[in-house]
Amino acid sequence: MKLLVQSDDYGITMGTAYGALHAIEHGIVRNTGLFANMRHAPACVELIRPYFDEISFGIDLNAVNGPSVLGYDEVPSLCHPDGTFLSIAENRALDTPDNDMDHVDGEQLHAEFCAQVRQFAKMTGRKPDYIHGHAYATKTTEAVIRKIARDYGIPYTGDFALLPDAVMPTMGWYTFGTMEEQLKEDPLSYITEDRAGYLSHSYGYLITHCGMLDPATMQLPFNLCRLRDLEAVTSDAVHEWIRMHDIQLINFRDIAPMLLSRTV
Repeated sequence: MKLLVQSDDYGITMGTAYGALHAIEHGIVRNTGLFANMRHAPACVELIRPYFDEISFGIDLNAVNGPSVLGYDEVPSLCHPDGTFLSIAENRALDTPDNDMDHVDGEQLHAEFCAQVRQFAKMTGRKPDYIHGHAYATKTTEAVIRKIARDYGIPYTGDFALLPDAVMPTMGWYTFGTMEEQLKEDPLSYITEDRAGYLSHSYGYLITHCGMLDPATMQLPFNLCRLRDLEAVTSDAVHEWIRMHDIQLINFRDIAPMLLSRTV
């Protein structure tokens, strides 16, 4: 079977960038997506540039962490007056039955996300290999992301299920709990015991959140679990599981023609 392994949140902090890099160099990760709106994004791009031929480097379209690329004057519904995005909690608080649990201004979100794609292209010299949405999702965010993927001709991660005999990712080992609870998570057993059923399908998709710890990463809701993910995807046991089952590690460039032909 063919397995696509992704580490989300590349560059949301420098710790997540270093974690993803380690997972690429020493582990089974072959896909990661940039937070192009972060001020340290250019430095993160240069760190990963030597791996461009080995992996798919995509973009995590984000409207809940860090600063807006366009700023408050252009997208006031998305951010605070200082230009930082509304948090996930702040966005969800604005979703009410009166607005069908979706307060998002689609035109402003589309402008911001297009600006993030342009920012990515300016820093890397190329289009993202794939597009992925980050954390907060509504019908509007989904529609905007799909439109951008279609207009730019870039695969959207949500379309992985369109592949024949494919298993979409789950987050079955995450507790979304305290630091102590995160340390009890066991992604390695989840993978090697094949709880997602990858081995009985042609294509599988595994999303992780690898990271190393620094002060900024410790401020994220996901923090210590990133160490557990990194430990799992770089372990001898997971490499042996890949070898034993003759699993082919793939990236989004490998499957882009199939995905794009199904979404045109």
